[in-house]
Amino acid sequence: MNNIREKIGLGSPLLSPDKNVSNLQMSLTLLMVVALILSNILVVKSIDLFSLPFLANTCSLIAFPVTYILSDVFSEVYGYRWSRTTATWAFCGTLLCSFMFQLMILWPGNAAWENQDALVAILGNTPQIAIASVVAYWLGDFANDRVFQYMKQKSEEGKGFQIRAIASSLVGKYVDGFVFTFIGLSFLPLETKIIMVVNAPFVQICLEALLLPITTLVMKAVKRKEEEIAMSKGAA
Repeated sequence: MNNIREKIGLGSPLLSPDKNVSNLQMSLTLLMVVALILSNILVVKSIDLFSLPFLANTCSLIAFPVTYILSDVFSEVYGYRWSRTTATWAFCGTLLCSFMFQLMILWPGNAAWENQDALVAILGNTPQIAIASVVAYWLGDFANDRVFQYMKQKSEEGKGFQIRAIASSLVGKYVDGFVFTFIGLSFLPLETKIIMVVNAPFVQICLEALLLPITTLVMKAVKRKEEEIAMSKGAA
């Protein structure tokens, strides 16, 4: 089966006036960007899953897996180039959000403002963390996409989506976790960083494995919908 993007005329990774993008495609793209931005806010709170210190993680666990699920859907339905374009938009959104947070923190409050310390604690990501999150996400998503596409090429008639989704996500999460932890959280003790690098991606991939049936349903629904859109455009 030809790639859906080829059917609907999306050959370029960048939008141009003569290229059409479905509302569904744009909605999923926006969801991915928002999920990534939320992840960089939620990451400020560390947690111990099941009250176990060796399962140290952050609250970014709530939102961040969504970006990997959507990355698999994008790679399966829209192709690798669109997935990279989406990642670029996510980078821009993350940097813009971090920049505005810094301006808000630096802008002196009036006499009624009494929560500056809390604001800094929640939104005061340093440039080191902001840049590390972007670089880590890009490298992790790049590794995810490459592994996914390689496994897809080796599969028979595109079969084995579930295996591709788990394996590629595992690689992507470990690359992401290693880069972000050792660059963005370099101030942590070495032992703590090693624990986070080892267990955090594993916990995330376990969560994604539990959600895999939903991921598969979403992928099939998106592919079916885009096929309907492509046929309606062809009949017009």
